[in-house]
Amino acid sequence: MKRILIPILFVTGVIGYLSCQKDNSSNSAAVQADKTEGIKKGEPVLFSVTNTSNVAAKWSVSPAENVSLTSDGNSATVYFRRSGSYSVIASMGNDVQRIMVSVSDSSYCDSTRRDSVCGFPTDTIPTIPKDTTRPDTTCNTCGAHDSTFSLVNDHINISVVKIDTGNVSGLVIKATTQNTYRCTYNTLLTGLSTGSNYTFTYLGVFVPGGCNSGPVPAQSSRVLYPIQDGSHGFSVVVNNVTYTGSFTKTGNQYSFTWPDVSKVTISPLTL
Repeated sequence: MKRILIPILFVTGVIGYLSCQKDNSSNSAAVQADKTEGIKKGEPVLFSVTNTSNVAAKWSVSPAENVSLTSDGNSATVYFRRSGSYSVIASMGNDVQRIMVSVSDSSYCDSTRRDSVCGFPTDTIPTIPKDTTRPDTTCNTCGAHDSTFSLVNDHINISVVKIDTGNVSGLVIKATTQNTYRCTYNTLLTGLSTGSNYTFTYLGVFVPGGCNSGPVPAQSSRVLYPIQDGSHGFSVVVNNVTYTGSFTKTGNQYSFTWPDVSKVTISPLTL
């Protein structure tokens, strides 16, 4: 009886070990991040997930306090407002992938920041655009409530970054407004339609109430991955006006054609 029991226990243990190894490997490095260490408070960090399922990824952060998250399918941009360790999670049905990141106690500053946090006197802050959600032209308490600003007097600058993983490649499309808006954690509202052609719709800038940091340009990042070889339409909608161009992918090389730079600029055109 003991001779029979020992092989059974051994086989069961091996199966359990392999099962655990399989579970761990499915969760290893599946979520990619711009950075995982040294993230500063208020710094936008782009996350993406390799999704082979037919279920759209749902993004979350644990702990969820002091975090702003915008997502679009297999990518998400997260802003952390407090230092500490966080788990960024992408759930695709029963498949749950995560990555740990560490946020420092430093505040994010770039060349667009003009607040006292970044070493500039507050009296150098440019005039904040009027709150377009209100019918009046004077608003002394706009910072007390959520606001959405139109892009009617703005310009969208798009920078293109290539993702190259060998035989498969894609693009990160990062859009930045030319104007600045109240709040370090503002959001450039973005819609994306994908297929053989791609359409980005920039709807305005959302500013959460009670936030008076900044002002800074509004940004959004979206990942197009993978992209098939060939020609693709590339359109950008701003204030209900569509600006149309295209790009061609050959191997891991991309070439954009963008004839109208009046409201939208794309760079580089070749990468």
